[in-house]
Amino acid sequence: MKRNHYIITVLVLSTLLYSCKKDYLDVKTIKADISVEKLYANYTYVQQVVWNTYSYLPDGFANLDLEAASDNAESTNVNSRSQTYNYGIWNQYNNPDNAWLTNFNGIRQANEYLKNKDKVDISYIKGKITSTDSTAYFNARDNVKFMQGEVLFLKAFFYFELVKRYGGMPILEEPLDYSNKSSWDNIPRNSVDECVKYIATLCDKAGAIIPADLSPYSWYDDGRVTQGAIKALKAKALLYGASPLFKDNGSTTTWAQAAKAAHDVIALGKYQLDGNYTNLFGSNNAASKEFIFYRRYGAINYVEYYNFPIAFQNSIGNSITPSQNFVDDYEVVTSGNAVPFDWNNPAHAANPYANRDPRFAATVVYNGSLFKATNIETFTGGNSGLPKQNATKTGYYLSKWVNQSVDLVNATTANHTWSYFRYGEVLLNYAEAMFNAYGADADPEGYGMTALKAINTVRQRAAMPVITAVQLNQARIEHERNVELSFENNRLWDVRRWKKGVAYFNKPVNRIEITNTGATNTYVVKQLENRVFYDKMNWYPIPQSEIAKTHWAQNPGW
Repeated sequence: MKRNHYIITVLVLSTLLYSCKKDYLDVKTIKADISVEKLYANYTYVQQVVWNTYSYLPDGFANLDLEAASDNAESTNVNSRSQTYNYGIWNQYNNPDNAWLTNFNGIRQANEYLKNKDKVDISYIKGKITSTDSTAYFNARDNVKFMQGEVLFLKAFFYFELVKRYGGMPILEEPLDYSNKSSWDNIPRNSVDECVKYIATLCDKAGAIIPADLSPYSWYDDGRVTQGAIKALKAKALLYGASPLFKDNGSTTTWAQAAKAAHDVIALGKYQLDGNYTNLFGSNNAASKEFIFYRRYGAINYVEYYNFPIAFQNSIGNSITPSQNFVDDYEVVTSGNAVPFDWNNPAHAANPYANRDPRFAATVVYNGSLFKATNIETFTGGNSGLPKQNATKTGYYLSKWVNQSVDLVNATTANHTWSYFRYGEVLLNYAEAMFNAYGADADPEGYGMTALKAINTVRQRAAMPVITAVQLNQARIEHERNVELSFENNRLWDVRRWKKGVAYFNKPVNRIEITNTGATNTYVVKQLENRVFYDKMNWYPIPQSEIAKTHWAQNPGW
């Protein structure tokens, strides 16, 4: 590609609008073959370049099916890409999660901007200053500055998406034409440790540019990068860096560093848990003070067409359905105490959905649930059960993210917002890091919150009984993250960074078989399918097409 002519196309994404008041991504295509000098000198074009960089962020709802590549769910669609993972038939030649190209293209876009950012010309705006109003110029000046911070954050985000999948990646400061094989000559992979530190450094640089208090900048729209987003990304990257998979691959990040980074988000004082867990996944959730960084999709309905119980006309039945393994993870509250669900307990087995952690009903549609005022029957022969075509295979449907106000017959829509970072996750990140650094009930750095308090704060929001310091261990941390953060693109990566893939993913996924006799139901847990997972799968393999270009050593085991 000629360096003096950078061809850029700003994507027209009419339905994938990031949570901004203006439709920043719904823009016109910039004229092709415009010179770099003219492109980056034009203030309007530069803004569009930055908005387009946001478009490389993960599409949360499009990737919801990847939850079915974990022990949490099963896809009703037999052709789902999740089955490629579940059967263990993915490799360096066939990996349905095409994160490599998307994130490297995002990094390339970020590097192109960072290389040329100083070319932007806003002098024509200065020329319009009057004796009484210079607002437009100063706003443009600040916007140019802030856009640099945004792009640094986005670059860090794209690197994190790559590193959590593949391990060490090459740290690139110049835009690279990834389609050109010669561009990869003599470009080595950096270590996992170097990459984690680099992500943290990019976040620090972005944080030095984006002010903590954006209230004086009313033009800086909701959904753009904030201090909270920057610090949350850094905290999550350091949490991963301190985790077993990363430590075993050379990371020098400590749990204490991860705890401090999570504390830095909490200390901003800008975020709080939503009073109602269910509210986080409804149509008006973007207003929640729990959301730190999120993506607005506008008015859509494909989430509902795919995931409504099959009882509803026009439901496609291409559902991501919770597994029995996942359902069994929710505790039962009895006499003010929470206990693990146990099929060997006659009271539990006779009425398995009674008195469960309230997050269960907010996440899972089960036999007897009311959905759009309809009693959902997942028993054999029920209105949403087998053998109806496209009925759930597990005996459950997904409630989380699914908006019941949508009318599939009349094709109505509802606003949807996907959360990349929310305060509930930050508290759990903090709890895990603090526990591993200092134990359950210690706060030697004076942060004002122990690991135990952070866990219990999240539990109490869901009206769950508090736990004691004796009850807090690694297994409890894993449980709390799963019931709180399920179907939010965490399970696949949490299990890997813990090096627990074989324990969680290399075992059968179960379903519930319910027989209705009129007055009563009987419940039998049955195996749905075997799953395959090997230790080597904790890291993705480098695509073989990229190995051919880079000549890197493949990730171990592949």
